[in-house]
Amino acid sequence: MGTLKVLAANLMIGGTVLCCLSPAYAGGWDTLGVGSNELLFDDSRFAFEATTKAVDRNVDYEVTNAEVAGRPVVGGPVKSRATPNIWNYQFAAKLRLTDQLDCMARTNDPYQIEEDLNQEWQGRFSLTRTSAAGRGFNGTCAYKFQVRDGHYVRAIAGANLLYLRYRTDNLSYGAFIPPSTYVDFPTRLDVSSNDPGFGWRVGASYEIPQYAIRASLIYDSAIDVDLAGGTEVTGVTSFDSFASVTMPQSLEFNLQTGIAPDWLATFGVKWVDWSKLQDLTVQNPAGSTVVNRFLGYDDGWTVRAGLAHKVNDWLKLGSTIQWDRGIGRSYSDTYSFGVGTAIQLDRHAELTIGTAATYKASGTGDLTNLASTSGATTQYKYGDSWNYTLQTKLKFSF
Repeated sequence: MGTLKVLAANLMIGGTVLCCLSPAYAGGWDTLGVGSNELLFDDSRFAFEATTKAVDRNVDYEVTNAEVAGRPVVGGPVKSRATPNIWNYQFAAKLRLTDQLDCMARTNDPYQIEEDLNQEWQGRFSLTRTSAAGRGFNGTCAYKFQVRDGHYVRAIAGANLLYLRYRTDNLSYGAFIPPSTYVDFPTRLDVSSNDPGFGWRVGASYEIPQYAIRASLIYDSAIDVDLAGGTEVTGVTSFDSFASVTMPQSLEFNLQTGIAPDWLATFGVKWVDWSKLQDLTVQNPAGSTVVNRFLGYDDGWTVRAGLAHKVNDWLKLGSTIQWDRGIGRSYSDTYSFGVGTAIQLDRHAELTIGTAATYKASGTGDLTNLASTSGATTQYKYGDSWNYTLQTKLKFSF
């Protein structure tokens, strides 16, 4: 088992390959999924990594009921592709300040929603497009204690800053005399945070480097964010709009262990408190609600297991399986299967390439704005689908 002593260093990237082959919406809006803090434990004195992930999504919404002004919506297709292909990013750097103290800084887009529907589909009075994105900045430090010969504990703490932007488009119903004549007015709500929301992080890890064993538990607090912007009904009116949202707290457990020379097994579980986000409301300057969408989310659970193997000094291979319990609405259960490889380009540079196939179960949703003045309602369903991820990561370490 002596060879296992080098597994933590030699296969850490293999473990990172495994952790990151997850669907873009692991845990609802969450783009990070399980295992996003692996760089903090890297053995290098300094390391920098840049990660991009592209996702090919194939989910169609099919209207089951759509009404406006008390009448069924007519004209336009019943079904529309709802999920444009997307990509997200992460840049992170880690520095070992002393033999006991490591710190990591990161910027990324931790939350993302993208829906883009046919503007003539029958749900157009509730939604034609949604675009929401987060911009996160966080720093985390870990202080290592030796508790016995070859056994170490790290105390982990950090802070998160989060900016959010939310945009949604639909058509507003406008009736004229005679009542059978109407026109659709393009409508857009666009709000963003001028000041960041603040959150904190705390955790601990237990490590036995000789056998590449590490268990970590990290908690991230909820983050309150205030947003401001405007609503425009084209050719009719525009007004200021305001919203507040609490992004949920989370708890993540990760375990890795060497199981044979040059083999590493990983396991991770992440809980996200999405059930605290039950509705989305937007108000005008008078305090009246102009958007009131019931979300009714459930708590998110993501479970991931992986296996990594060091083939030789320049090549590592990895694979994962992952289950994510859907939180409701457009977020149904998903099952992911990923493979990846890490190639040592030279002594300081490593390139990771991974791909994953995600099976998304069927589900139903409701796009109704309960504050709609025209009484627009839309319920929809979607079938099961396969979605695909391609990720690349370039890491430099010294």
